[in-house]
Amino acid sequence: MNVTATAGVVAFVVGTALGALVPTVLGAQTQIRKVEVSQIMKMDVAGCDGKEVTVSVIKAGPGTSPTHYHPGQSFTYILEGSQLHETDGNQIQVGVGDALYDAPMQVHRTENTAPVKLLVVRILEKGKQENVIVQ
Repeated sequence: MNVTATAGVVAFVVGTALGALVPTVLGAQTQIRKVEVSQIMKMDVAGCDGKEVTVSVIKAGPGTSPTHYHPGQSFTYILEGSQLHETDGNQIQVGVGDALYDAPMQVHRTENTAPVKLLVVRILEKGKQENVIVQ
């Protein structure tokens, strides 16, 4: 085998290996994360007719949330892990002990490379869903 043929075989092998690897790596970055929600409390807000508060612990695996918003106010405290929070093209990395506030209807998404555990408090109009996926 001559040098040109050898270089061609090496390029083919490297290209094939990278071609198989790159979609896997990129796919992991955009994978919708699995989420487990444990609602601790849900009750009416005294003195605020038609409002309720929910308190939940959310465990999320690695991946990205769908782009979404919350119809009411959302307060998030990071218990374990860290995540990237993106709103209007602005990104912030938050970790253990940090808190986030999402205003009503504020479209955002989150991404994490390892599991994250969150304490989430939301104030909503009674009966409204907590998350709305943006298509």
